[in-house]
Amino acid sequence: MTTAAHVVELRDVHKQFEEKNVLNGVSLVVNPLDRFVIMGQSGSGKSTILRLILGILPLEAGQIFFKQFEITRLNPRKLQQIRRHIGMVHQYSALLSSLTVCENVALPLEELTDKSNAEIKEIVESKLELVGMNDACNQLPSELSGGMRKRVSLARALVMDPELILFDEPTAGLDPVISSVIDELIISLAEKHKVSSVIVTHEMESAFRIGTRMAMLYQGKIIAQGKPEEIKKSRDPVVAQFLSGSTQGPILEGTPDAIPA
Repeated sequence: MTTAAHVVELRDVHKQFEEKNVLNGVSLVVNPLDRFVIMGQSGSGKSTILRLILGILPLEAGQIFFKQFEITRLNPRKLQQIRRHIGMVHQYSALLSSLTVCENVALPLEELTDKSNAEIKEIVESKLELVGMNDACNQLPSELSGGMRKRVSLARALVMDPELILFDEPTAGLDPVISSVIDELIISLAEKHKVSSVIVTHEMESAFRIGTRMAMLYQGKIIAQGKPEEIKKSRDPVVAQFLSGSTQGPILEGTPDAIPA
Protein backbone atom coordinates (compact mmCIF):
# COMPACT_ATOMS: atom_id res chain seq x y z
CA MET A 1 0.00 0.00 0.00
CA THR A 2 1.23 3.46 -0.79
CA THR A 3 1.66 6.11 1.85
CA ALA A 4 -1.17 8.57 2.50
CA ALA A 5 -1.11 11.79 4.48
CA HIS A 6 -3.48 10.38 7.10
CA VAL A 7 -3.90 6.92 8.55
CA VAL A 8 -7.64 7.41 9.14
CA GLU A 9 -10.01 10.16 8.08
CA LEU A 10 -13.73 10.55 8.76
CA ARG A 11 -15.54 13.13 6.63
CA ASP A 12 -18.99 14.31 7.73
CA VAL A 13 -19.99 10.84 8.93
CA HIS A 14 -23.63 10.19 9.83
CA LYS A 15 -24.85 6.99 11.50
CA GLN A 16 -28.17 6.09 13.02
CA PHE A 17 -29.70 3.03 14.63
CA GLU A 18 -33.44 2.84 13.96
CA GLU A 19 -34.66 6.35 14.85
CA LYS A 20 -31.64 7.43 16.90
CA ASN A 21 -28.93 9.58 15.31
CA VAL A 22 -25.72 8.36 16.93
CA LEU A 23 -23.23 10.27 14.76
CA ASN A 24 -24.32 13.53 13.19
CA GLY A 25 -21.59 14.88 10.92
CA VAL A 26 -18.41 13.58 12.57
CA SER A 27 -15.11 14.59 10.96
CA LEU A 28 -11.68 13.73 12.34
CA VAL A 29 -8.18 12.85 11.18
CA VAL A 30 -5.71 10.36 12.66
CA ASN A 31 -2.13 11.08 11.62
CA PRO A 32 0.75 8.58 11.45
CA LEU A 33 1.95 7.57 14.94
CA ASP A 34 -0.97 9.34 16.66
CA ARG A 35 -2.40 7.84 19.81
CA PHE A 36 -5.78 9.43 19.12
CA VAL A 37 -8.20 9.30 22.05
CA ILE A 38 -11.95 9.63 21.52
CA MET A 39 -13.73 10.62 24.73
CA GLY A 40 -17.41 10.82 25.52
CA GLN A 41 -20.23 9.50 27.63
CA SER A 42 -21.29 5.86 27.55
CA GLY A 43 -23.53 5.30 24.55
CA SER A 44 -22.31 8.42 22.75
CA GLY A 45 -21.12 6.54 19.66
CA LYS A 46 -17.41 6.15 20.43
CA SER A 47 -17.33 2.38 19.79
CA THR A 48 -19.49 2.88 16.71
CA ILE A 49 -16.66 4.92 15.19
CA LEU A 50 -14.28 1.97 15.62
CA ARG A 51 -16.72 -0.40 13.93
CA LEU A 52 -17.16 2.05 11.06
CA ILE A 53 -13.39 2.26 10.56
CA LEU A 54 -13.33 -1.54 10.32
CA GLY A 55 -16.16 -1.46 7.79
CA ILE A 56 -18.41 -3.60 9.99
CA LEU A 57 -21.29 -1.10 9.91
CA PRO A 58 -22.84 0.79 6.98
CA LEU A 59 -23.05 4.59 6.89
CA GLU A 60 -26.06 6.83 6.31
CA ALA A 61 -23.79 9.52 4.84
CA GLY A 62 -20.16 10.61 4.76
CA GLN A 63 -16.83 9.00 3.93
CA ILE A 64 -14.27 6.98 5.88
CA PHE A 65 -10.72 6.45 4.68
CA PHE A 66 -7.94 4.12 5.80
CA LYS A 67 -4.92 5.71 4.16
CA GLN A 68 -5.97 6.21 0.52
CA PHE A 69 -8.74 3.58 0.60
CA GLU A 70 -12.35 4.64 1.07
CA ILE A 71 -13.69 1.94 3.39
CA THR A 72 -17.32 2.35 2.41
CA ARG A 73 -16.58 1.74 -1.29
CA LEU A 74 -14.47 -1.42 -0.97
CA ASN A 75 -15.76 -4.80 -2.07
CA PRO A 76 -15.71 -7.57 0.60
CA ARG A 77 -12.45 -9.08 -0.64
CA LYS A 78 -10.57 -5.77 -0.63
CA LEU A 79 -12.06 -4.84 2.74
CA GLN A 80 -10.77 -8.10 4.18
CA GLN A 81 -7.30 -7.29 2.84
CA ILE A 82 -7.42 -3.85 4.46
CA ARG A 83 -8.46 -5.34 7.81
CA ARG A 84 -5.19 -7.26 7.88
CA HIS A 85 -3.50 -3.91 8.50
CA ILE A 86 -5.79 -3.02 11.43
CA GLY A 87 -5.69 -4.65 14.87
CA MET A 88 -8.60 -4.50 17.32
CA VAL A 89 -8.55 -4.80 21.12
CA HIS A 90 -12.12 -5.30 22.30
CA GLN A 91 -13.57 -3.93 25.53
CA TYR A 92 -13.93 -7.35 27.12
CA SER A 93 -11.02 -8.95 25.26
CA ALA A 94 -13.28 -11.18 23.08
CA LEU A 95 -11.14 -14.26 23.60
CA LEU A 96 -12.67 -17.63 22.70
CA SER A 97 -13.20 -19.48 25.96
CA SER A 98 -12.59 -22.93 24.48
CA LEU A 99 -9.14 -22.04 23.09
CA THR A 100 -5.88 -21.61 24.94
CA VAL A 101 -4.00 -18.30 25.02
CA CYS A 102 -1.70 -19.40 22.18
CA GLU A 103 -4.61 -20.69 20.10
CA ASN A 104 -6.47 -17.39 20.54
CA VAL A 105 -3.46 -15.34 19.50
CA ALA A 106 -2.77 -17.61 16.52
CA LEU A 107 -6.30 -17.30 15.07
CA PRO A 108 -5.70 -14.31 12.72
CA LEU A 109 -2.57 -15.93 11.32
CA GLU A 110 -4.37 -19.23 10.72
CA GLU A 111 -7.40 -17.59 9.10
CA LEU A 112 -5.72 -14.85 7.06
CA THR A 113 -2.28 -16.16 6.08
CA ASP A 114 -0.68 -19.28 4.64
CA LYS A 115 2.15 -19.38 7.19
CA SER A 116 3.37 -22.75 8.43
CA ASN A 117 2.64 -24.01 11.94
CA ALA A 118 6.26 -23.38 12.88
CA GLU A 119 6.11 -19.79 11.65
CA ILE A 120 2.83 -19.17 13.47
CA LYS A 121 4.23 -20.62 16.69
CA GLU A 122 7.27 -18.32 16.49
CA ILE A 123 5.16 -15.21 15.86
CA VAL A 124 2.69 -16.04 18.64
CA GLU A 125 5.47 -16.59 21.16
CA SER A 126 7.16 -13.32 20.21
CA LYS A 127 3.94 -11.29 20.56
CA LEU A 128 3.08 -12.89 23.90
CA GLU A 129 6.57 -12.06 25.11
CA LEU A 130 6.02 -8.41 24.10
CA VAL A 131 3.02 -8.18 26.44
CA GLY A 132 4.58 -10.25 29.22
CA MET A 133 2.32 -13.28 28.75
CA ASN A 134 4.70 -15.84 27.27
CA ASP A 135 4.24 -18.17 30.30
CA ALA A 136 0.47 -18.38 29.79
CA CYS A 137 0.46 -20.11 26.40
CA ASN A 138 -1.51 -23.19 27.48
CA GLN A 139 -3.91 -21.48 29.85
CA LEU A 140 -7.58 -20.86 29.08
CA PRO A 141 -9.06 -17.33 29.26
CA SER A 142 -11.09 -18.35 32.32
CA GLU A 143 -7.83 -18.93 34.19
CA LEU A 144 -6.64 -15.37 33.60
CA SER A 145 -7.33 -12.10 35.38
CA GLY A 146 -8.95 -9.20 33.54
CA GLY A 147 -5.62 -7.48 33.01
CA MET A 148 -4.04 -10.67 31.69
CA ARG A 149 -6.90 -11.22 29.23
CA LYS A 150 -6.43 -7.65 28.01
CA ARG A 151 -2.72 -8.34 27.41
CA VAL A 152 -3.55 -11.47 25.41
CA SER A 153 -6.07 -9.51 23.35
CA LEU A 154 -3.34 -6.96 22.63
CA ALA A 155 -0.93 -9.72 21.58
CA ARG A 156 -3.58 -11.05 19.19
CA ALA A 157 -4.05 -7.55 17.73
CA LEU A 158 -0.29 -7.40 17.07
CA VAL A 159 0.21 -10.73 15.30
CA MET A 160 -0.48 -9.32 11.83
CA ASP A 161 1.95 -6.41 12.44
CA PRO A 162 -0.81 -3.84 11.87
CA GLU A 163 -0.33 -0.19 10.93
CA LEU A 164 -3.30 0.80 13.09
CA ILE A 165 -4.68 -0.60 16.36
CA LEU A 166 -8.17 0.22 17.62
CA PHE A 167 -8.77 0.05 21.39
CA ASP A 168 -12.31 -0.11 22.77
CA GLU A 169 -12.23 0.92 26.46
CA PRO A 170 -8.85 -0.77 27.08
CA THR A 171 -8.92 -0.26 30.87
CA ALA A 172 -12.64 -0.92 31.50
CA GLY A 173 -13.20 -3.00 34.62
CA LEU A 174 -9.56 -2.92 35.72
CA ASP A 175 -8.26 -1.55 39.00
CA PRO A 176 -6.14 1.66 38.90
CA VAL A 177 -2.79 -0.11 39.13
CA ILE A 178 -3.52 -2.60 36.34
CA SER A 179 -5.07 0.22 34.29
CA SER A 180 -1.77 2.09 34.51
CA VAL A 181 0.11 -1.04 33.44
CA ILE A 182 -2.12 -1.45 30.37
CA ASP A 183 -1.76 2.26 29.52
CA GLU A 184 2.03 2.06 29.66
CA LEU A 185 1.97 -1.10 27.56
CA ILE A 186 -0.13 0.63 24.88
CA ILE A 187 2.28 3.56 24.80
CA SER A 188 5.46 1.47 24.68
CA LEU A 189 4.17 -0.88 21.98
CA ALA A 190 2.91 2.01 19.84
CA GLU A 191 6.28 3.74 20.07
CA LYS A 192 8.38 0.61 19.59
CA HIS A 193 6.43 -0.71 16.60
CA LYS A 194 5.62 2.69 15.07
CA VAL A 195 1.90 1.91 15.14
CA SER A 196 -0.90 4.48 15.02
CA SER A 197 -3.81 3.91 17.38
CA VAL A 198 -7.34 5.07 18.12
CA ILE A 199 -8.39 4.67 21.73
CA VAL A 200 -12.00 4.95 22.87
CA THR A 201 -12.46 5.68 26.58
CA HIS A 202 -14.44 7.65 29.13
CA GLU A 203 -11.73 7.25 31.80
CA MET A 204 -9.97 10.59 31.94
CA GLU A 205 -6.79 9.60 33.76
CA SER A 206 -6.14 6.91 31.18
CA ALA A 207 -7.06 9.23 28.30
CA PHE A 208 -4.56 11.91 29.27
CA ARG A 209 -1.85 9.37 30.03
CA ILE A 210 -2.12 7.70 26.61
CA GLY A 211 -3.25 10.37 24.19
CA THR A 212 -1.11 12.47 21.87
CA ARG A 213 -4.27 13.96 20.33
CA MET A 214 -7.85 13.86 21.60
CA ALA A 215 -11.44 14.51 20.55
CA MET A 216 -14.62 14.89 22.59
CA LEU A 217 -17.79 13.34 21.18
CA TYR A 218 -21.09 14.76 22.44
CA GLN A 219 -24.60 14.39 21.03
CA GLY A 220 -23.27 12.94 17.80
CA LYS A 221 -20.71 15.65 17.10
CA ILE A 222 -17.02 16.32 17.79
CA ILE A 223 -17.18 19.40 20.02
CA ALA A 224 -13.45 19.67 20.83
CA GLN A 225 -10.29 18.31 19.23
CA GLY A 226 -6.59 18.89 19.82
CA LYS A 227 -3.57 18.00 21.91
CA PRO A 228 -4.18 16.98 25.54
CA GLU A 229 -3.07 20.36 26.91
CA GLU A 230 -5.46 22.11 24.53
CA ILE A 231 -8.38 19.94 25.62
CA LYS A 232 -7.60 20.64 29.27
CA LYS A 233 -7.82 24.37 28.58
CA SER A 234 -11.07 24.11 26.60
CA ARG A 235 -13.70 26.67 27.58
CA ASP A 236 -16.53 24.54 26.25
CA PRO A 237 -18.82 23.92 29.27
CA VAL A 238 -19.54 20.32 28.20
CA VAL A 239 -15.83 19.50 27.94
CA ALA A 240 -15.09 21.21 31.26
CA GLN A 241 -17.86 19.28 33.03
CA PHE A 242 -16.82 15.95 31.50
CA LEU A 243 -13.19 16.41 32.51
CA SER A 244 -14.06 17.46 36.06
CA GLY A 245 -16.81 14.89 36.60
CA SER A 246 -19.04 17.60 38.06
CA THR A 247 -22.76 16.89 38.47
CA GLN A 248 -23.48 20.55 37.63
CA GLY A 249 -23.45 21.58 33.99
CA PRO A 250 -25.05 21.08 30.58
CA ILE A 251 -24.48 17.32 30.28
CA LEU A 252 -27.21 16.41 32.78
CA GLU A 253 -29.57 19.31 32.14
CA GLY A 254 -33.06 18.11 31.34
CA THR A 255 -32.27 14.46 32.15
CA PRO A 256 -33.62 12.28 35.00
CA ASP A 257 -30.06 12.18 36.41
CA ALA A 258 -29.91 15.95 36.94
CA ILE A 259 -29.26 16.97 40.53
CA PRO A 260 -31.09 20.09 41.75
CA ALA A 261 -28.77 23.03 42.38
